[in-house]
Parts: sequence; C-alpha cells; structure tokens
Amino acid sequence: MVAFSLITLLFLYTTIVNIIERPEGIRIAALFIGTIVVTSLISRVWLSTELRVERIEIDETARRFITEESQGTIRLIANRRNEGNAQEYCSKEQEVCEDNHIPPTDPVLFLEVQVHDASEFANIIRVKGVEVGSYRILQAKSAAVPNTIATLLLYLRDQTGKLPHAYFGWVEGNPIQYLLRFILFGEGDIAVVTREVLRKAEKDPKRRPGIHVGG
Repeated sequence: MVAFSLITLLFLYTTIVNIIERPEGIRIAALFIGTIVVTSLISRVWLSTELRVERIEIDETARRFITEESQGTIRLIANRRNEGNAQEYCSKEQEVCEDNHIPPTDPVLFLEVQVHDASEFANIIRVKGVEVGSYRILQAKSAAVPNTIATLLLYLRDQTGKLPHAYFGWVEGNPIQYLLRFILFGEGDIAVVTREVLRKAEKDPKRRPGIHVGG
C-alpha cells in the first residue's frame, strides 16, 4: 500500500510539473477532448429524431391485441409504468379519456417503452402483449422512447391500413431539461419528440398517426 501510494504521488508530481513547464500540452489535449465532446453531441442530436430501428418483432398476444383494436379506431395510451396494477391503468385511462374526450365505450391499448441502452442507434424492437385485469398493454424495450413509439405507430398504420392515435400527458418542468434528458438518456418530453420523429419520417401530414396531448 505504501509503495503504490508513493508511486501515485510521484506520477501526480511529474504530471503537475509537466503541466506547469509545458502548458501547451494540456491546451492541445483540451482542444481534442472538447472537439470530441462537441462532435458527439452534434451527432447525437442529428440522429435523435431518426427512426433508428432495424425491425419489429411482435408476439402472438400483442398481435391479437392489434387485430382486435383494428376493428375500430386504434388508440394507444402512452404510460410510464409504476406499480403496474389494474388501479394504475384504470386511473390513467380515466384521465386520458377525460382530457381527450374519448368515449368510455371505445377500447384502448396501453403502450409502455422501457429504455435498456440509450447509446444504441439501431436496434430491434420486441413487443409483447400483457393483460392486467381487463387492460391490454403493449410492452417494448428500446434505446429511445419517442423513436420507438413513432416506429410502432407507423407499423400499425402499415399493417392495419388505419391511422393510429397516441395519447400523452404534458410533462412538468423545464423543457430544456427534458431535451437534455432525451439526448443523453432517451427519455424526456416524449410527445413533442415523437411528433417530430413522425414529421421527419412521413412527409404527408394526412398519413401521419395522430399525436394528442392533454392534461
């Protein structure tokens, strides 16, 4: 322990002496580090509104939910799961239906996206169907929530021939903070970014899935 401590102190001393005697080295290193950081952020922002999905895999339960929903208007309620029990889905459904004037007789699907690695820009979306009481949920894992939701909405449109509608709630807080959260962690102001991803992916407004925000 003593020997390693002495060696560490020696390295620190020589590093400090070199910085003092040759400050141009630290300037060059800082320039390279700054360039890499700025380039990475620009690349991240540029790719953040792309679909960035290789393919979608849907299990049989999720496929059955989609088939049943396609008999009428396809409505998806975006939900960030907490307890995952029937009470949570009941409260969320009531809130969204009241805010968006959805008739209580209209069936809805819940959509939950879990971020597993926000650094990935191309991935496979695996969707499974889950039933909690009388509520039907599509659960997916992906690198970014808005991009995944946009991809699934376009997939549903192409598979069913109908324009799906997704429902979100307004987020509380500073929008800049949520923008940074999305860039760094794949989460944030989901509704706004989902709308932008759809706008870039589908140029025809009449063919874009509907994005609704209430609350």
